[in-house]
Amino acid sequence: MENFQCQLINIITHKNDMYVLIYSVLYLCIIIMIGIFLYWDAIYKNAKRCSKCNNISKIIDENTYTETPYIYSIIIVNTKKIKKLTEYVIKITYDFNKMETNVEFGNTEGEEDVFLYRINDYETILEELKIMEKKKIELAANLKKSNKRSDLEEYNKVVIEYTKRINSKEGKKAIELNNNAGFMDSFNYNYYNLENMKPAIIDDLSLRINSNNYKYYAVDKNYNIIYSYTTNELIKFTKSFSKNNKYPITIIDYIIFSKIQQKKNINI
Repeated sequence: MENFQCQLINIITHKNDMYVLIYSVLYLCIIIMIGIFLYWDAIYKNAKRCSKCNNISKIIDENTYTETPYIYSIIIVNTKKIKKLTEYVIKITYDFNKMETNVEFGNTEGEEDVFLYRINDYETILEELKIMEKKKIELAANLKKSNKRSDLEEYNKVVIEYTKRINSKEGKKAIELNNNAGFMDSFNYNYYNLENMKPAIIDDLSLRINSNNYKYYAVDKNYNIIYSYTTNELIKFTKSFSKNNKYPITIIDYIIFSKIQQKKNINI
C-alpha cells in the first residue's frame, strides 16, 4: 500500500508521468463511451427492425408492387404426393380488400387421414361388415340345427362376401380408422374469419395436416411461391392458429392497419 502511495505521489509530482496518467484516463473514457454507443446503437437497430412501424412499412412496400394487393393465398400440400402446387389439399385465402377468408378444397384423393367427410364412406362399410357378421353367426347356428344344403350354401355365400369385403382396400382402411384411437378427436381445424374477426372451424379437417408430410406455401394467382415478410408471418399464423385460436393475431392487425395507412397515403 505504501509502495502504491509513493508511486502515485511520484506521478503527481512529475509532469511527464502526470500527462501519461491523464492520457490513460482519457483513453479509457473514450473506449467506454464508444462501447456504450455501440451497445445502444445495436439495441436501437434491433428494436427498429422489430418495431410495429417498421413491420407495417414493410407490408405497405410489399403491397405497392403486387398484382393483387392485400390478398394472400396460403395452400397446404402433401409433400409425398405433390407434383405441382395446383394440386394443393386445401387453400385458405385472406382477402383484406373484401375482409373475407375463403376456404377451398383441392386434390383430396387419398387424404382419408385428414378429412372427416371421407369417414362417412368407411362408416358405411363398417356397418355392412357388422350386418354380415351378425348374419354369418345366425346362419351358422341354423346350419348346426338343420344341416341343410341350402343353409350351407347361404352360409358360404355370406362368408365369401364378408371375407372379400373385409380384405378389400376400403375394408382394411375402415378397420384401421375404426381402431385408431383419438382419430375423431383430431378434427376441428381453426382458421381466422375476417368477416367477423373471430375464429371459425373447418369441421372435417384434421390437425394431422400439420404433420411433417404437409407444407404451407404462400402463392400468387398463378401458383408461384411468394417469399416475403408478410407471407412468412401469415404462414406461421395460419399453422399456429389452426391448433390454438388464442394465438396472437398480430400479423392480421398489421395488415389491416397497413391497408388503412396506405389508403390515407400516410408515411410511417
